[in-house]
Amino acid sequence: MRSLLLILSFPLLFGTSCSAQKVKLSGTDNKKAYELFGTAMRQRDLLEYDAAIKTLEKALSKDPNFVDAWDLKGKIHLENGEKDKARDCFEQVLTLNPEHPFALVDLSELLFEDGQYDRCIKLLQGVLRQGPGTPQFVKAKRLERNAEFARDAVKNPVPFNPQNLGSGVNTIEEEYFPGLSLDEKTLFFTRRDGRLNIQFQNEDLFSSSLIDGSWTNVKNLGKPINTEENEGAFSASADGKTLYFTSCSRRGGVGRCDIWISNFSGGKWSEPVNPGKPLNTRDWESQPALSADGRALYFVSDRPGGFGGTDIWVSYRTETGWGVPENLGERINTPDDEQFPFIHPDGVTLYFSSYGHPGMGKSDLYFSRKGQDGWSTPTNLGYPINTAKDEWNLIVNRTGETAYFSSDNREDGFGGMDIYSFPLHNQARPSASGYVKGLVFDAANRSRLAAEVELFELQNGQKVNGVKTEKGSGDFLIALKPNTAYAFEVRSEGYLLYSAHFDLAEQSAEKPLLLEIGLNKIETGRSVVINNVFFDTDKWELKSESFAELQVLVSFLNEHPNVRIEIGGHTDNTGNREYNTRLSSNRAESVYKFLISKGIAPNRLSYKGYADTVPIADNGTEEGKARNRRTEFKILGTN
Repeated sequence: MRSLLLILSFPLLFGTSCSAQKVKLSGTDNKKAYELFGTAMRQRDLLEYDAAIKTLEKALSKDPNFVDAWDLKGKIHLENGEKDKARDCFEQVLTLNPEHPFALVDLSELLFEDGQYDRCIKLLQGVLRQGPGTPQFVKAKRLERNAEFARDAVKNPVPFNPQNLGSGVNTIEEEYFPGLSLDEKTLFFTRRDGRLNIQFQNEDLFSSSLIDGSWTNVKNLGKPINTEENEGAFSASADGKTLYFTSCSRRGGVGRCDIWISNFSGGKWSEPVNPGKPLNTRDWESQPALSADGRALYFVSDRPGGFGGTDIWVSYRTETGWGVPENLGERINTPDDEQFPFIHPDGVTLYFSSYGHPGMGKSDLYFSRKGQDGWSTPTNLGYPINTAKDEWNLIVNRTGETAYFSSDNREDGFGGMDIYSFPLHNQARPSASGYVKGLVFDAANRSRLAAEVELFELQNGQKVNGVKTEKGSGDFLIALKPNTAYAFEVRSEGYLLYSAHFDLAEQSAEKPLLLEIGLNKIETGRSVVINNVFFDTDKWELKSESFAELQVLVSFLNEHPNVRIEIGGHTDNTGNREYNTRLSSNRAESVYKFLISKGIAPNRLSYKGYADTVPIADNGTEEGKARNRRTEFKILGTN
């Protein structure tokens, strides 16, 4: 797409060059040379490069000082991939006219590609001295900025050792756009078949499994995701069970290219759904990047309201669907193209490619971190990760240690673009993120249950994620951010609640939490510890961190209107029994009053303080004491 636009723009650029160069030392007084020049222009527009070169050589034999002819000859050699010949032509132009802005920039670009940054910068000064009104001034300014950056980057390379993922993923076809499940067991990617036959090319989505350290078991995701149209540029949810992908010209689409959604359930992918407006518009929407918590969707669009070219936008999930997208702003987006966003599971580190920020020449890879004042100024990932060629679509695993990207610039490739991995250098690493993975089952017979699994931030009680398990599988995976304390709730129809909490300020986010959650059926006499109800020492006022858990209990009681419960307060054996009985009773009463305030009928509730009379652990250890200090609810009846 970009190459096509570039080719189509050359005639317009040269037309500007000609009109500007007729002033002095550019044209010719030789009528025959001028006629031959016009013929060469037409031949070049028809891509008849060899014929155009021969015509220009005839024109130059009539007038060797015909600057426009030398310049056009250089451009044609450049378009035809003959860079050395193009360089000779531009050198000749500058011999005849040292201030020729087009030749100065064209030659500077070739020098830039060859790493001759000092001479490139020196030549560009010839354009910049002529002032902002000069043709190619803006392009020269940008090229000078990139040359200065590249000169320093090459002198200070970052560690980079890419490894091809191997024949389990890569083939003679084009493989690109990698995506990784949070547990790093499933790799999704796009494959374009027909690299050697351009008339029959088609993009489809594939998956690969990590088995014994190697990527293997490659599968075409098949229908209904893949069709005769092109599908690609996608993002998988943290558990790999939801795909957001791009498809163009698909039946039911809204615009030129749209984002579609499919879920994996019952062993197959669902019929993709177009979420429609405001996510998709009549314009171009592509390259979705779903946050690990599923609450933010980053994507690329050329819709109105951007800064030029393609910009990165974000939409946040609401109760009714995806909200109105927001542009990420001028720190991220430029008048050029920004593409291929990837938001790391830490929720604050964004990787993307851009033509507009200082870089190594074309599209470079960058990262930015979100803080209280928005996104930081993007940082280039450095050389040799970035080169004078295009670098695109980088992702980073949850620990931040390994990056994946696609490239066709490597000698160890299988053909076309291949997918590679490499250790990411420290400066560009995000914070390590974790996940909780588990099974929900019936505690009596271990049959796997359909359940709702919810995650709340303890500090503010805000729900940050929620998934539903399927009957028969019962499995789930939820992303966890570092330095965050969570309340964790599981409930299933006809079963008692399960609650837990974990604080990643005290536990490494890199180590996954693996849970097996056996739920007991609702039966009279059964008790459940409410793990996320908190009080200050010797106090009975509920702390705000308790509200998320208690709201789940409210939901449980509303979902089971025939259930009656007793709230029980318990302490360890520190202090005297009378004091502990009063303290535990007051704490139980605080929960009782909270439930009533939320609309639960008082005749369904009672409360009691048990002090230390019903321990569930050894009071001889601090860990045991902590377990004994608890709040429970017990089923009194189900009517």
